Amino acid sequence: MTRAAPWHRAAPRSSPRRRVGSALLASPAVATFTRFSRLRQISIQHRLAGMGGHRFHQAMGCWESALRRGMEPVLFMNADADPAVRAALPAGRAVLRDPVFRLDLSFDERTALFVRLLHEHVDPVVRRDDRVLMTVATQCEARALATWLAELPAGKRPWILCLFPSDRWNRQGPAERERQVAELRTFAAELAARGPQARCRILFATHTPGLRDELAALLDAQVLLSPMTEVDPGLAPARPAPDTAGRPPRIAVVGGARPEKGFDRLPAIVRASRERTSAVFLVQLFNEQLTPEAWAELCRLAEEPGVEAARGQLDRAGYLALLAAADLMLLPYARIPYRQRASGILSEAILAGLPVVVPSGTWLSQQVESGAAAGVVYEGDEPASVAAAVAGCIAGLPALAPLARERAPAWRRSHSLDAFLDWLEREIATRQAEEASGGRRHHRFAAWRRRWQAAVRPRVSG
Repeated sequence: MTRAAPWHRAAPRSSPRRRVGSALLASPAVATFTRFSRLRQISIQHRLAGMGGHRFHQAMGCWESALRRGMEPVLFMNADADPAVRAALPAGRAVLRDPVFRLDLSFDERTALFVRLLHEHVDPVVRRDDRVLMTVATQCEARALATWLAELPAGKRPWILCLFPSDRWNRQGPAERERQVAELRTFAAELAARGPQARCRILFATHTPGLRDELAALLDAQVLLSPMTEVDPGLAPARPAPDTAGRPPRIAVVGGARPEKGFDRLPAIVRASRERTSAVFLVQLFNEQLTPEAWAELCRLAEEPGVEAARGQLDRAGYLALLAAADLMLLPYARIPYRQRASGILSEAILAGLPVVVPSGTWLSQQVESGAAAGVVYEGDEPASVAAAVAGCIAGLPALAPLARERAPAWRRSHSLDAFLDWLEREIATRQAEEASGGRRHHRFAAWRRRWQAAVRPRVSG
């Protein structure tokens, strides 16, 4: 039977961190500076409907950070946001729909639907120089935001960040790549036609150098390299270090159950690991994209000895408790999706001071190989290969655990939500100076861009 793990218990609904929207805004001091704050931080989280993934924690963190910075937070989320999300973020506006993946519609139709949503819901609150954050951008959201920005009166135009977390066009074969690259080039042609001053107020960014270079070539535009956006309060190495003597090591496997995250292979990996170690697997269980058959097998695994499972989505307190209970983390991710895509879960593992087991040839393995993370990299995808790496990480825990704890502070300085927002303000300040100069610096930027594109373009396929 599945044991009731302490990290599975949800935080009380009255927790002050959970009721961020109402508790913080109820403060007279906060109300005072919110009423007179000049800028609004507008987060567009059109896929935020549940607590799974990073969207919920990021929305909560952005709200709190805006208040600390003297900004007025505004949050737009999905109209189907569940009761737990609405209770935790009562000031969030659950009004948006997500037309992005409706492939029964053309690119133009999907873009037009999103532009209409922006005009209907964001127009009434946006003011000149506000910050608009789109942290899960694809070419559809980016094109819609650029169109919306151009249609706003000049006196209402904000600064917009479009953060591309992944290269979706490279993940599903040549036909899908061709379709999405055609959309990106359509958007690129529209951007070029708008001119440099119109482009100045929309910033494109991503987390990895490879994706930055490929996206810049596809858009024929500058793409920035941004810090990761993890919400770091509560994410820290346990103090004192956990005593593992006399008990089996505990391995965390967290996130939504998707094939790209290896959850379809997890039962075979766990069973292969039993031949090498007596470890306990702490598995978060909520299905996102597994087939019914694969999901049923994963649920059966949760009933086996040596597995402690939390069913459903965890709130912030439950998720932090799970990480605090673990000695290491396994991320058996597929290589193609994560070749030049960052992982928020790996970032959280580094912040928590956990050694990791990750696949070679990915952004995740680059963090281990560069020394940013501590852990073991495995070759191949066979369950035995992953199990061998898990066993190797367990054997190396006496050295890897203190190393992982030592590396957490450096990662926190460079990769956290506050580091990300500080970076964004610096980039906006640079563009504000360029805008104030009347565009006289544009010619130097254009010359730099031509030189940079000549160096990058030969490395980009398709």
